[in-house]
Amino acid sequence: MKVTSALPLIVLTSLSASLPAFAQDESLIPTFYGKVNVTTVLNEPDRGENSGELESNASRIGLEGDYALSDSLKLIYQAEYQVNPGDSNFTNFYLTQRNTYIGLEGGFGTVIVGRNDTPSKQVQNGIDLFNDLNGDIKTLFRSEIRPNDLIQYTSPTKAGFTASYTAIIDGQDNIGDRLTKSTSASVTYAHGSFLFGAAIDNDVVNVDSFRLMSRYREGNLQLGFMYESANTGSGDESGVFVSASYKIDKLVLKAQTGTADQKRQGGAQSTVGVDYNIDSESRLFAFVTRTSADNRAVDNDQFGLGFEHNF
Repeated sequence: MKVTSALPLIVLTSLSASLPAFAQDESLIPTFYGKVNVTTVLNEPDRGENSGELESNASRIGLEGDYALSDSLKLIYQAEYQVNPGDSNFTNFYLTQRNTYIGLEGGFGTVIVGRNDTPSKQVQNGIDLFNDLNGDIKTLFRSEIRPNDLIQYTSPTKAGFTASYTAIIDGQDNIGDRLTKSTSASVTYAHGSFLFGAAIDNDVVNVDSFRLMSRYREGNLQLGFMYESANTGSGDESGVFVSASYKIDKLVLKAQTGTADQKRQGGAQSTVGVDYNIDSESRLFAFVTRTSADNRAVDNDQFGLGFEHNF
């Protein structure tokens, strides 16, 4: 039985066994959380008919928690699933597994096993301003991967540096071999308003890649940059991505653009938008995304209005 398949059952069984202790120890009670993100979009392709639809953008529900094993060590866990509140056919309703893991956290850092974003995916660190929408950088770059059956270590932050290493243990070889055969690693450095990062993927779901990123945050302004080179099977293909946002009271003005040949030759994508933050949990937003490539059949302008609520 694979780790990710057994993990929800392990967590639920452990929690059920602990129910009698809940009244005495509230730290055993997991946190239920989620996000609903839905948009109404209009697509205007260069070739073909216009179309409109309601989209759910990685809406999700989850459980997470921790339990102190000692003064310096705690058990951590998370079980997160994607849902589609816009699906009109309830009989086909299903959950898609997202980051789901169990692990230990202490002065040595954090170790988890299960399913989780790779260090390469995590290194983008908020510079993708339209994450989960059609303007997501995953439409350009290869290294947006969330693999199963991983062991992941994240170091404590020392002098601004944080390192992370993931090995995928998929049963093809012994564990010692898998610790070096299919891996993702990153290092970030934070100093004042700046964050810099680098990441390397080695045969992660058949992807080899290298990433560099930088982020600047000062007051209401954020600027982001990313470079990625990835082997797509026909050679190394590179791409670049930049983003900027500025907050004005409850409004956030956002823009990002990128080009890469990794997903399609001549791939380019640009998005501009604005958020209106109703409160700390909810926002209204609007955006326009332009997608293009050498293959003109994918050229499209998308206009969207959306709502997001976190709970």
